[in-house]
Amino acid sequence: MNWLDRLGITVPIIQAPMAGVSTPALSAAVSNAGALGSIGVGAVDATGAHRMIVELQARTERAFNVNLFVHATPKSDPVREAVWLEWMAPFFAEFGATPPRTLRSIYKSFHDDPEMLAMLLEVKPPVISFHFGLPSAEIIAALKNTGALLLGTVTNFDEARAAQAVECQ
Repeated sequence: MNWLDRLGITVPIIQAPMAGVSTPALSAAVSNAGALGSIGVGAVDATGAHRMIVELQARTERAFNVNLFVHATPKSDPVREAVWLEWMAPFFAEFGATPPRTLRSIYKSFHDDPEMLAMLLEVKPPVISFHFGLPSAEIIAALKNTGALLLGTVTNFDEARAAQAVECQ
């Protein structure tokens, strides 16, 4: 059985799981229309993601996707960041904006979010997808054990091989 049949998808479309834009209402409407609705939870914490999933579950009985950012954790480089901020200062000034004093990561990677993992293991969404990388083999195995279908976004051959190695669709 292919994954479309497994999920009961009759319209072979996956709605883009854009963090901050793909709402539970939109995702449910897509799933209810026969495609795969998706929510992006990369911009929220585990509590926010849980609320989104519960709302989505209330709006559809069909399969849906929860997408995670799995990027490498940024490492601070104050010298490089100061150069960047100095270079960008005229652009901030042009728009009457005050540049930040320092840079910080705005999205927490799934690599660094045990609360998100615990919530997903408890809630067991039908589909979980990864963007900007893959979690560890142990986390992949734990998520597969929930029965979830795992999907991965790849941008080059190395990423495709890594996804294939962990049997990520």
